Amino acid sequence: MLDHFGQAVVILAIPTIVRAVAPRVKAVRVITPVLLCYMLGMALGNQPWVRFDTEFSLNITSAAVALAIPLMLFSADFLGWLRLARPTVISFLLATVCAIAAGLVSHILFADNRESASVAGMLVGVYIGGTPNMAAVGTALGVPTELFMQLNVTDMVWSSLYLLFLLTIARRVCGLFLPPFPREKEDPAMAFAPAGSRPPWRSIGLGVALAAAIVAVASLVGRVAPKGFEAALSVLSITTLAVLASFHPRVRALKGASDTGMFFLLVFCVAIGTTTDFGKLFTSPSALFFQTGFVMVGAIFLHYLFAFFLKIDVDTVLITSAAAIWAPPIVPPVAMALKNREMVMSGIASGLVGYAIGNYAGVAVAWLLGG
Repeated sequence: MLDHFGQAVVILAIPTIVRAVAPRVKAVRVITPVLLCYMLGMALGNQPWVRFDTEFSLNITSAAVALAIPLMLFSADFLGWLRLARPTVISFLLATVCAIAAGLVSHILFADNRESASVAGMLVGVYIGGTPNMAAVGTALGVPTELFMQLNVTDMVWSSLYLLFLLTIARRVCGLFLPPFPREKEDPAMAFAPAGSRPPWRSIGLGVALAAAIVAVASLVGRVAPKGFEAALSVLSITTLAVLASFHPRVRALKGASDTGMFFLLVFCVAIGTTTDFGKLFTSPSALFFQTGFVMVGAIFLHYLFAFFLKIDVDTVLITSAAAIWAPPIVPPVAMALKNREMVMSGIASGLVGYAIGNYAGVAVAWLLGG
C-alpha cells in the first residue's frame, strides 16, 4: 500500500499536470479536466500493483470540496449579478426552479428506490450548481460513496449528451421557438478572475487562508449541531459564510481564488476516483440512470418551455442553462459555439450564483422528501 505522503503527492500532482497541459492539448479540453481527473483517479484506484488507502482518499475529498466551495464563491458579485440584464437573471432563476420541480417529481416516479430522496437532492444540487454541490449535498445527507460515484457517472453520461447538443445544434433547434439575441444588448462587467491568469502567490495564500478559516468555523458549527444534522449544517455554514465574505470588495478582488477552487475540485475528482470499485460502479440500478435523465431532461424542458412563454432570447436561455446544468467553466466554450462573447461574463456569474444556492436547494429538497 502506498503511504499517506506518497498518496497525497500523487493526488495533488495529477490535477497540477492536467491544468498545465489543458491549454496546450485540445483532447484534454474536449474531455474536460474534471472528467479526465475522475478517469485517472479511477484508473489508479483499480490498478493491481499499488493499493490506495480509501479512508485517506475520503479525508482528502472532504477537505478538497470544503475548500473549493468558498474559493469559487469569493469572486462572485451577487449584487452585480442582480443588476444584469433582466432576462439573464430571470432565465437562471427559471433554470433553478425547474431543476427543483424536476427533482421533486422524480422522487414520486422513482419512489421504489429507497435512496430516491437523497438522489433527487443531489441531482438538484448538481443541476443548479455543479459537481461541488453534488458532493456537498451528498456529504450533508451522508450518502454512501458508492452511490455518489454511480450517480456522478450517470450524470456525466447525460450531461455530456447535453453538452454535445449545446456545442452543435442547440441554437438552430431552440431558435425555432425562441427569439434571437438582441445584439445591441451589452453585458455589464463582473468582478470575476479570468481563467488562465497567473495570480501572485500572496493572493492565492490569502484566499486559501480565508477559505480554511471559514471551514474551521463551519466545523465548529457542525460540532454543536443536533445529532444527525452535523454535516448538513457544516456544508450550509461554509456556503453562507463564503457568500457573506464575497460582499467585501477586497475578497472579490482576490486574484486566483476561483482558479484555486477549481484546482481543489480536480483534487476532489482524483481522490474520489481512487475510491471507486469498478465491480460496484457498473452495477448501478437502471432506476438511478433513468432518474438522473428524468431530472436533467425535465429541468431543461421546463426551462425552455417557460422561456418560450416569457420570450427570453435563445442565447440567454442556452448560456444560463449551460451554467446551471454544467458549471461556470463550461460557459466560455458554449458562448464560443454560439458566437456570442457578450454572454460570457453573465453566464459565469450565473454559474457562481448556482454554486451558492445549489447546496441549499439540494439539501432542502432531500429533507422535504424525507431523505
